[in-house]
Parts: sequence; C-alpha cells; structure tokens
Amino acid sequence: MPELDLSQGTIYYEIHGEGEPLVGLHYGAGSTKAWKNQISAFAEHFTFVIYDRLGHGQSEHHLPYEERYFENRAMELGELITHLGLDSVHLCGMCEGGAVAFVFASSWPEKVKTLILQGVGYYGTDQTIAQCEQYFQPWPDLDISIRHRLIHYHGEDYAMLKWESLRAAKHYVWSRFYDLRPRFSSIAAPTMIIGGDRDPFFGLEQPIAAYRGIKNAELCIMPGTGHFANEEAPAMFNQIVLDFLKKHICAPNRRNLI
Repeated sequence: MPELDLSQGTIYYEIHGEGEPLVGLHYGAGSTKAWKNQISAFAEHFTFVIYDRLGHGQSEHHLPYEERYFENRAMELGELITHLGLDSVHLCGMCEGGAVAFVFASSWPEKVKTLILQGVGYYGTDQTIAQCEQYFQPWPDLDISIRHRLIHYHGEDYAMLKWESLRAAKHYVWSRFYDLRPRFSSIAAPTMIIGGDRDPFFGLEQPIAAYRGIKNAELCIMPGTGHFANEEAPAMFNQIVLDFLKKHICAPNRRNLI
C-alpha cells in the first residue's frame, strides 16, 4: 500500500473499491486497522480511502500533540485529498478522527459532500476529564486487552510510546479549553451524528448538542454500544452509514446502495 510525503511528514494510506470517495478517519488510539469491519461493506459502493494520521500506525511516529493539533491534522487530510485529485469527498470519522473531519469540514466546506461523526467529543467537561483519568492508565497498569489492541494497531516497538503520548495529550484534547461548539454553524454538509447509548466518555449529551447545533444534521443513537460503536456493532454501524449516504449521494456507482 502507498505512502505519501506531506509537508508535516509521511503518511500511510489504503484505497479500496470504486465509486464516490469516502474517507475514513480512525480514532485517537487507532489506525487503518480499526476499519477492518467496514472495508468490505463500504468498498462495495465507494472508493474507501483510509489512512494513518501522523503519529499513528504505519505513518511517521514523531508527532507530539501540539496546540493546533486538530487544525494541523485537517491540513494533513486536505493534502491527501489534493494528492488523490479529489474535488470533494464524503468523510467518516471516529472520535479524534471525527474531530479532525469536523475541523476540516468547518474550514473547507466546499470539499465535503457529507459528514459522518461517530463517538466524537465536541467539548471538554468534568465528565470527560474524569473518564480520561480513569481510562488512560500508565502502560504497566493498562488492561491487557487494550495493550494487545495498541500493539496490533501500532506495532510492538511503538505501541507504548503512542499510548504515553495519548496520556500526555488528554490534558489538552479533552480539557475545559477544548470546545468545537463555536464551529457548529460553519458546517454546511449534511451530517450524521452517531453515538453509543453507553459511551462512558461523551454520553448522550454531546451527540445531542452537535445534532442541535449543526444545521442539516441527523442523529442516531446506537443501542447497547459504548465508545467504539463501529467495532462493537459493525453491521448496525455499517447500515446506518450506508443508509445515510444513499439519501445524499448524487451519482451512485455501478452497484446500487443497499
């Protein structure tokens, strides 16, 4: 699979299927491998582009979390889209990846056909800070299943460093100073907000706030799911995404959307 040299570093990306371009943005601890349950379903109808953001997976591993992290990652996404020769795309982002997609859509609305945001935190609260403190344990104390997942996503040599960078970043990313709500009014694309009804980080309050604040938005709460709804209930998640896109796509490819 190809790599691309960008202004801020080298990223790894994959392209699956044919049709209108749909770009997937993984969550903060993830990589392209987090889309394993979506690739075949989405590639049947779209050109499904997934990539490891800088500091993740098989992309360059040097990236710290800086003050303008989301703005810089949105520029990174824009460079990838330009490299692929795409005028506009559908965006589907999970958690941190959704925040990057959101910032991109608010900055370059003409480049976004539709926007799908799953498990995204839009602002910091006492709840998010408390949950981050509980979840982001030091590597030696981390649940073995989470460690195995991180090693799978980032490799044996980088997984611990990646986790420690996430632990350090929590004080910025989910702090009370983090707030995307002022940008709600700048989102022009049809938007699907997806939340898990058992999400311990953002609960129901944050997806509902986004639904109320973004014009032309729809809201779907997935029952029985937590923060990683696309992994916990992939068939349900895939159907929600495809049904939403079917309503807003202008020129379906050779296969009809289900």
